[in-house]
Amino acid sequence: MTRWLALALGTAAGSAAAQVLTLTEDQFGANQVPLGYPVPLPIESQTPVNGFRAYAPLRAHLADLALAGADVTEIQVGQSLNQRPIYAYRLGDADALTVEGLPEPAALINGTIHAREWASPEVSAALIERFAERADDGGLYRYLLDNLNVVVVPVLNVDGLLQTQRYPTQMLQTEYSGDPQPDQQQSEPEAYRNYPRDGRFRRKNMNGVDEVLCAAGDAGCTADGMNGVDLNRNNAPYFGSGNQNSGAAGALLYRGTSAASEPETQALDAAAALGPTARLRLFIDIHSFSRVYFGVDTGNARRDAIARGVARGMAAATGAGNRYPYSPSPAGYGIGSTDEHFGYGYQIPAYTLEIEPSANGGVDYGGFGYHHDGFVLPADQIARVRQELTAATTLGLYRMAGPPLLRQVRIERVSDGHPVFVASWQRDGNQRRQTVETREALSPQIEYRLWLAFNKPMRVRNASGAVVQYTGQSAEPMPSVAITGADAGGSGFSHPLDTAAGQWLGAAGNAPSGLSRYADDSYTVTFSIPDGVPVDQARRVGLAVGAEDFAGQALDANPRTISTWDGGWAGYEDSQGNDDTDSGGVDVTMRIIDDGSPLPGQSAGSSGGGAFGGGSLLLLAGLGLARHLRRWRHRRR
Repeated sequence: MTRWLALALGTAAGSAAAQVLTLTEDQFGANQVPLGYPVPLPIESQTPVNGFRAYAPLRAHLADLALAGADVTEIQVGQSLNQRPIYAYRLGDADALTVEGLPEPAALINGTIHAREWASPEVSAALIERFAERADDGGLYRYLLDNLNVVVVPVLNVDGLLQTQRYPTQMLQTEYSGDPQPDQQQSEPEAYRNYPRDGRFRRKNMNGVDEVLCAAGDAGCTADGMNGVDLNRNNAPYFGSGNQNSGAAGALLYRGTSAASEPETQALDAAAALGPTARLRLFIDIHSFSRVYFGVDTGNARRDAIARGVARGMAAATGAGNRYPYSPSPAGYGIGSTDEHFGYGYQIPAYTLEIEPSANGGVDYGGFGYHHDGFVLPADQIARVRQELTAATTLGLYRMAGPPLLRQVRIERVSDGHPVFVASWQRDGNQRRQTVETREALSPQIEYRLWLAFNKPMRVRNASGAVVQYTGQSAEPMPSVAITGADAGGSGFSHPLDTAAGQWLGAAGNAPSGLSRYADDSYTVTFSIPDGVPVDQARRVGLAVGAEDFAGQALDANPRTISTWDGGWAGYEDSQGNDDTDSGGVDVTMRIIDDGSPLPGQSAGSSGGGAFGGGSLLLLAGLGLARHLRRWRHRRR
């Protein structure tokens, strides 16, 4: 708070006595707190507006979306203390299986665990609205709906949110001796002393609280506004740990009587089970304010590194100039928050996303600097914030849906369309088998067309239809491809293709000129092989393909093993055949001429085959794929 404002507020903002204060735009006076910008009010609109929607129309709109299409399902996961239903929305097709017929991985997005954080329900609902709006895009969102089970709880603390919207300009402010003292606070700039606690600034649920806003001493006042449980301190495994929670019932950080004692906390666990939890890969709890991704290091080095990478990607996806740093708490430390519950309990990337403003609060938008104005985002900012954070969360969902892999290859002569090599990976139980339909020798000086199909959309397009980088990402724009092998005498050779001359395919049509399943999941390029490259007399010829999805993840170098999540990626191999590096690599599994020699990571005589055997990394390093290898090795460090 600026000094001149503190003086202007006088006893209204500085007294320790309980009192009901009123937020204003610029009016100074007894019991008034001016923000320096218009005080947002709940808006009776179902569709998104440049402001904050009242709970009833917001929920009605989400219910309508669930009725309107098969990809949004409304499910009651619990009831609040005041017997109001708590709803989750499952985003995905009805079968809960990927397009390969495998159980879908899951993600859980939670909103409005703290009642006063009005940006949270808007950002949570925006994700549901975006998935519903773009369910028929044929690309990114169709892929996520087909292959990922996304569960969103837009408003967990229903009773609390309604209390804040009941009193959108008023708050109960008082001091409480049970709150942590200034030297104990690590997550907020000030101690919770003489702070607003009810009305517009209610944080907790309504356990032991009526819906009347009043101060002790007022006629007929029950003086229960201090009660309630902080639902973000009500979780295992660190319930009651650390110094950022309290066992005193009136404290702003009161943790409750036991872990998951509150019906709202139980409802969140019920929402996670819709995934179900055995397949959970990502959790985000949406809060405000501070503009940061909080999280946890669990001591699982691989999981911790992936969580950092996903957070960096999501932060960048918000757009330049509005990046959110990642700030994990150290392993073994906790306060009872939801990110700890899911990070430790399920060994997945789990975040507390604190929406803007920064720690400066309303000053970021020209406000006067009241110490809690960060919870009152100006109404004219929320439309932009919805858009930015929907893009960021979508990036996280895309990344955790699974690594990219090369699913199908076709090579045909340009002159007559005759196929000379057609191969694909098909699911066979819990692995894949490679099916080769056509395999003929290549010849020099013949023009061929190569078509590569991947398992997911690898690129996105702008409104004009041009392929672009996803916001904040920097994936290699084109795959790297080389024809590699060994001549009749066993000497290795390679011929890199000019893939910059090719294109990603966004239109239907299948091989060799259209997409496979989703827009931009396929790529095509024409090429010819010069004299001197012994492809027609070699004993082994294959493709070496390097590519990144738009989140920067490299290919699963061995598509035979199906990648899954187990505190890190399993079955996601690098160029050496290792599946514990979480980095991916160059796919060399497509053989045009097969001599049975092993792939990288395989011993001699092992099944599966590959484009080349011993010394393969030395060969790859000399190809046009070297830049990919440098990037993937850097990620492993």
